[in-house]
Amino acid sequence: MSHKSITKDELFLVKLFELAQRLGDTYADVDRYAVGKSMSQNDKSVDNIVRMLAQTNFIVKTEGNAIKLTLQGERFVESLLEQVKR
Repeated sequence: MSHKSITKDELFLVKLFELAQRLGDTYADVDRYAVGKSMSQNDKSVDNIVRMLAQTNFIVKTEGNAIKLTLQGERFVESLLEQVKR
């Protein structure tokens, strides 16, 4: 059985999910650059990842540099985490 490698975009979603969970709310606003820093990404890469994830409706931009997961994003992260457990 082959294992699918996780992409930077997917890892970003997982990190966002984890940081939001630590704040006590899956849908909490989180600074996009804090998420990027947790995975050693520079600001330009973070901006590109955020743009793509917002276009695919996995996250929404809120005030300033804040972002948050959408319901679709949460479901995607949960499916990723389930795949990793297998």
